[in-house]
Amino acid sequence: MSLDNVVGQDRAKQSLNLLTHGYKRRGFIPPVGIFGGSGLGKTHLVDSWAKEIGAQSIYVNGTAIKDALAFRGFFEQARENQSDYFIIFVDECHGLPKKVQENLLSVLEQPAILCTVAPRDMGAVRCVDGRRFIDKGDIMREELPKNMSFVLATTDPAQLKEPVLNRLRRIQLSQYTMEDKIQIACKHFASQGTDATNVIHKALATRSRSIRHLKSELCETFMDISSLYGGDEIDALSALDDMLGIDSDGANDQDMDYLQYLTDNPTVGVDTMAGKLGIDKLQVTKHVEPFLLEKGWICITGRGRRLTEAGANKVLGTI
Repeated sequence: MSLDNVVGQDRAKQSLNLLTHGYKRRGFIPPVGIFGGSGLGKTHLVDSWAKEIGAQSIYVNGTAIKDALAFRGFFEQARENQSDYFIIFVDECHGLPKKVQENLLSVLEQPAILCTVAPRDMGAVRCVDGRRFIDKGDIMREELPKNMSFVLATTDPAQLKEPVLNRLRRIQLSQYTMEDKIQIACKHFASQGTDATNVIHKALATRSRSIRHLKSELCETFMDISSLYGGDEIDALSALDDMLGIDSDGANDQDMDYLQYLTDNPTVGVDTMAGKLGIDKLQVTKHVEPFLLEKGWICITGRGRRLTEAGANKVLGTI
């Protein structure tokens, strides 16, 4: 696996290739921040890059980290395996507590040092270097092994502390084009040893809400239907739509309720829309609206959500 096998994200791949060149020249990778909406393939991109440079990628969910001491185990693993390079990939890093973000500030510099406090409920704590012991309650200053680096990924960089952002080599992911999605669908079918026409690849790409949704739900469900029932591809596609409750554009009942409400109420705030749909505001902004925005059916202004001409045509076409 290499970056050449990652579809799309050309600018991000150029930035990573430049970091690879620097890694070969300097022997280390500076801290990296990868930003982009949900479903843009951040994990796949980092895993592919790590394999290309021969590094081990260790996945960490930022929302599960409650204390910076959780990173000490990775330090020990890197120090014990000096022949390997380790990339600590912290996904959803905006979920890191503010205190942990502050602890990471000194890690995202050179020399990289993690400053934490030895837990008071423990006895003497052995440092990562294996030589020193710190009394409980004292500050530990532990240098990051030279063979490891941090990659922080998030859908919401605004939630990170500004000093953290300033220490990162920032890489912004872009939305996938229709051509990218078609290619991804084609490659996924091929990886499963299944054939489908380009008509099906395009139809599934049109219905997709994210790359994860395209591969794990649309492509896989289509293959299951085709395998179970056989028959014509178009019949299988129709069965997929019925099963998932979507139309030929990928819109579900919740999407249409959203659009219909904007038809009757020209400008709507997100809180009002969340109440109308009966879901949390975060669900609206993270899962419903990105799809509607990508389709060009809505726009978001300073006064609220509005229906576009394409969105109005979408509603009229379903009446």
